[in-house]
Amino acid sequence: MSASGARPGTPATSLRPRLALAATAIGVASFAASPDLRGALGAALGWLMLAVAQSDARRFVVPDALTASAFALGLVDASLADGGGFQAPALAAAVLYAVELVYRRLRGRAGLGLGDVKLAGVAGAWLGVALTPAAIELAALAALAAYFMRQARKRRALNGAARLPFATFLAPAIWLVWLLATRFPPP
Repeated sequence: MSASGARPGTPATSLRPRLALAATAIGVASFAASPDLRGALGAALGWLMLAVAQSDARRFVVPDALTASAFALGLVDASLADGGGFQAPALAAAVLYAVELVYRRLRGRAGLGLGDVKLAGVAGAWLGVALTPAAIELAALAALAAYFMRQARKRRALNGAARLPFATFLAPAIWLVWLLATRFPPP
C-alpha cells in the first residue's frame, strides 16, 4: 500500500501521475500567458479548478473552500486587469441559479447544484461579463460530448435523468478561457 492507503495499480494511484502532469502543464501555460503576478494567480486558478473537477467527478461535490479561494483570487486578478467589481460574479451566479430554478420547475428535480452556481460566480470574477458565457457554453458542450461518447461506448440509450458532474467540465473551462483571453487579449 502507498502512503495514502491506496494499493499500487489502483485507479487512485494511476491517476496521480496524470494529475501531476496536468498541474505542471497548468503552471507552465499560466506563466507563459502572463509571466508575472497574473500568471501566478492564473496558475493558482488552474490548480483550484483541477481540484474542483476531480472532487465533482468523484463525489458530485464542489468544495466551498475551493470556490471561495478561487473567487477571492479572481477579485485580485480582476483588480490587476481592469479594476474588477462584483457585477459579473453576481450576474453569472444569478443566471445559473435561474436556470436551476426553471429546470427544477419544469422537470421536478434538481438540474444544477449550488456548487455549480457558486462556480459560475468564480467564472464571473475571473472572466467578466463578456467571457463567462463562453466558459459555460464550452463546459456544456464538453459535458454533452462526454455523455454521448460514454453512452455510445457502453452501447446504452440516452437517458434524460442521467446525472452529470457539471463542475467537472465548468472548472477547467474557466481556466482555459482565462488562459486564452490572457494569452490572446482582444484588441
